[in-house]
Amino acid sequence: MKTLYEVLEVSENASKEIIEKAYKVLAKKYHPDLQINEDKQEAEKKMKQINEAYEVLSDDSKRKEYDLKLTQERRQEEAKKQPQPND
Repeated sequence: MKTLYEVLEVSENASKEIIEKAYKVLAKKYHPDLQINEDKQEAEKKMKQINEAYEVLSDDSKRKEYDLKLTQERRQEEAKKQPQPND
């Protein structure tokens, strides 16, 4: 599953300014009104993802909460990969 950072194509330590700039670039690229008919549905889905990612990552408290959740999920995934001791 893609992280919100991957949706906006930025690193996890990107500044608010970089996140905003990435959002604007992607919004121009994928805005449904700027697409030809065949691509409009796909662009609408992509734009929804971009908007949701920006909503979280542009808000300091939401971003902090998201980062904590992401860290926990990664730790759980790593724990699953670790070999379990035999009983």
